[in-house]
Amino acid sequence: MIEMKGASFGRNVKFFLLLLIGAVIATSGCTAPTIGGGTTGGGPGIVVDIFQPTLGLTEPIESNEPVTFHLEVVNKGDYNNAPAVAELTGIDTNEWNLFGDVYRDLGTLLAPDPESQTEGGRGIADWDVITPSLQRNQEMTYEPIARVYYYYETHVRKPVWFVTGEELRRIVQTGGSLESEPTTPWAGPLTVTIDTGRFVKAREWRESKFQLQIRIENTGGGQIFGRDYPVAIEVKWPDGVVPIGDCPRQVQFGTGLYDKLPPFLSPPSFGRFVRLWNGRYTDITCEFQVTQPPTNKVKKNFEVKLGYIYYVDAVTHITVKGFEEF
Repeated sequence: MIEMKGASFGRNVKFFLLLLIGAVIATSGCTAPTIGGGTTGGGPGIVVDIFQPTLGLTEPIESNEPVTFHLEVVNKGDYNNAPAVAELTGIDTNEWNLFGDVYRDLGTLLAPDPESQTEGGRGIADWDVITPSLQRNQEMTYEPIARVYYYYETHVRKPVWFVTGEELRRIVQTGGSLESEPTTPWAGPLTVTIDTGRFVKAREWRESKFQLQIRIENTGGGQIFGRDYPVAIEVKWPDGVVPIGDCPRQVQFGTGLYDKLPPFLSPPSFGRFVRLWNGRYTDITCEFQVTQPPTNKVKKNFEVKLGYIYYVDAVTHITVKGFEEF
């Protein structure tokens, strides 16, 4: 039988508990609440680079002490001059005696320039606050959130081969092929893919119909702002084809699409609005008819433009200890 003394057993239990907590944190991806610690937010688009208290003090912070929450964001996508605004939330700003408004204008942020190897525009904001009043020896951990809203656009192009039946037979007989080219990439929080198949076979114009399939996916790690997650879309088609019906089909949203829109931002002013299912994705199908068949084969481009307001959250942690006598 192994005999354990009380003090030695207590130290061993604490040691193994610390190891267990460390393993849970490492495997879960979570961070324990700390001063200045935090999680950044956002995928391609405007990304939160830094959000933390600028303190220079030891933990925990005393109650009724001045603190500044510091935020820095960077445009890492392809849309240029993107307007952005940040909101401080997650805490009671009255309890924290916030100086000024909860919103901060981050300006319009340039896209990065790979040719000159310069990063995208950087927006900076600070919120000056006073830590809440707490009773002596009372300790509270808070989780302030910086919510960054921004207007963004996505522009993509899809090359499509149009080919006559005679030319297609000639290509097959000579062992050639017509390979479909992918949708041009665009860095932003919404991803667009366009599909028409490998090519469009253009017969007599009355019979030459084909479908353009568009998928929009939210891949930015945040959410679309607005009721029912609205996205404005504009489709441009080349000469020689016309849509059969509307492209895209008009979706009825009703009023209040952009209620409580943050200051410094404006909704899209072009195209028609579609909604993303649960803010995740949507599929759009447009039918077209060929009005001017090629003489043999020709490559033409379809273009899709999206406009939307997007937001991402970043969280930081701060522990406050009371020194007040009530």
